[in-house]
Amino acid sequence: MRFKFLKISVSIDLSYWIFLLLVISRIDSHYIEILLWSSVFTLSILVHEYGHALAALFFDAAPNIVLQAFGGTTCFNAAHLTCKQKFLITLAGPLFQGLLTLTAYLLLEFNIFNSYLLKYLLCITMYLNSRWLLLNLIPIAPLDGGWLLRYILENFFGYKGYLASIIIGLVAAAIAIPLLYLKGYHWFFIMQLFIAGWHYCKLWQQVRKW
Repeated sequence: MRFKFLKISVSIDLSYWIFLLLVISRIDSHYIEILLWSSVFTLSILVHEYGHALAALFFDAAPNIVLQAFGGTTCFNAAHLTCKQKFLITLAGPLFQGLLTLTAYLLLEFNIFNSYLLKYLLCITMYLNSRWLLLNLIPIAPLDGGWLLRYILENFFGYKGYLASIIIGLVAAAIAIPLLYLKGYHWFFIMQLFIAGWHYCKLWQQVRKW
């Protein structure tokens, strides 16, 4: 599935739909509510990725978005970008998601809508995005928090900063994985952290060989 919106191409891979079915299979509810969960889940990913993509478009980096298993990815031409510009592009994703969460919270707080389904939609939006936002700011790449930390540390400390970002990422994964499990986070959030932690273990092994 492909479409274009705000001059940005979006491609949704078959693996994303399979992944979405696995995610919503745990929801024991009416089919309309399951449909709302699916819609909010997909919309939330798109809002987050559009944050990255619009920032990249502002810097003429020719972005495009791909939705696939375990979420979305924004690809862009980073060849001519400065470290500051890449930092801002990365930051834009969580900012957009934070605004979406805040908007849902305010609409609920001021009780603007009387419809049960609309309130349910807003509750799902706030629930999913608040959890996703906190997860995404954990300082381990490919989560945005990991890239933001790496940009900052490398900018100030060079290669030592890169090493520090790996160590911090490993510690963050070791703490966050059991904590999120105990807090009842969905399995796919925990799986993302596990994959990221495994990637950092590989990076650390490469660093030690050097």
